[in-house]
Amino acid sequence: MKNNWKKGALHCHTLWSDGNTLPETAIKMFMDEGYDFVCLSDHNILPEANDVWLPVRPEAGRWPQDLSVKEYERSKKLLPEGCIEEKDISYRKFVRLKPYSQLKKEWEKEGKFLLVPGTEITTGGENFNKEGRIHAIHYNTFNLVKDFPVPTGGDALGLTDKALALYNEAKLPNSFFMVNHPFYVMWDTDPRVLIQRDEIEFFEHNNSDSSPVPEKWIYERERFWDFVLAHRLSQGKRMLYGTSTSDSHFYDPESKGKSGYFDTGFVMVNCEKDFTIDHIVESMKKGEFYSSTGVLFDEISFDKEKGTLYVKVEKEEGLDYRLDFFVTKKDFDKSMVIKEFPFEKTPAFSRTLPVMPDDVGVIAKSCNGIEASYTLMEDDLYVRCMVTSSRKGRLEKSTLYPEFETGWTQPYTR
Repeated sequence: MKNNWKKGALHCHTLWSDGNTLPETAIKMFMDEGYDFVCLSDHNILPEANDVWLPVRPEAGRWPQDLSVKEYERSKKLLPEGCIEEKDISYRKFVRLKPYSQLKKEWEKEGKFLLVPGTEITTGGENFNKEGRIHAIHYNTFNLVKDFPVPTGGDALGLTDKALALYNEAKLPNSFFMVNHPFYVMWDTDPRVLIQRDEIEFFEHNNSDSSPVPEKWIYERERFWDFVLAHRLSQGKRMLYGTSTSDSHFYDPESKGKSGYFDTGFVMVNCEKDFTIDHIVESMKKGEFYSSTGVLFDEISFDKEKGTLYVKVEKEEGLDYRLDFFVTKKDFDKSMVIKEFPFEKTPAFSRTLPVMPDDVGVIAKSCNGIEASYTLMEDDLYVRCMVTSSRKGRLEKSTLYPEFETGWTQPYTR
């Protein structure tokens, strides 16, 4: 199984938007950590301009950060000699931001490492209900050589429809659209959007970037996924697959353990055919991948006839594992009760959203060890497995990032 599974980063940033390092430095660091493919997804831009030069500053400064002397010197040591294109003008040093097409030529290795183009369609400051409530919804494109105008106006569904329309105008069979960090800023992605628009096949179930969401305020991450799954599948709609990303913004050693640090979330894609972008997308659209913050699987198999999901963890010496199987029954509470969730500290972050009933996303089986299976009951809609290890997670503190290293299978149904 291991030879077919490819490690990928679906969502990362560089100095083309608000990352703190050069794109080639980010690529090199992902490669050194064993990644097989990386999607560069800077905010609202596909980096194709050929003549963009950044000054090297004494300090990185505030967001979005500049290229600091310290990061410049670190990149010079990390990258091959001559990799950084630079020039001196008067008393200042400038470094060229390389476009995606050049980076692809320099770094991609056919059949071994793939560099994928992408964009994060980034909205912000949207007032959906004229009550001064601020919303921001972000979307990723995978394998599209295009940047997009920023959609604006409407409610959560209308804004998403505008982003989808932009994507659909440009989409290719070997591309996909993903809703990012639904909890950001304050659960701004209404779960009803993902229920109604089942053409959206992927969302970030795990994302390491920062958010001011209070602990367990409105939703818990696991139940959010199960709520959307349960409603979709009970209505005969398509599956929703969950991804894990670092949403990388920081690559320097000083940022390790903090939100937005690279290599804190990834996907592992089953690529039995030739290792190409086409086959990555094909496998992901079939749900043949898993998401992780560090846990690796030795085997994931689903017997559709028997309805049995079997998982086996790739055990690391000295670690213990807990396996939880989540299900929702076909007769779950389908009422859609809407509730006000006031946030007194910052009224602009108050939300009006559906309440999630207790019978959604129930742990039907839990056990310790490295392998287990669960067979769907006649009244189960689906099953998915979450594995938690005894190793502390890769972030020091983040409200919705797992405390311990975790891995998630995709959901399965008969």
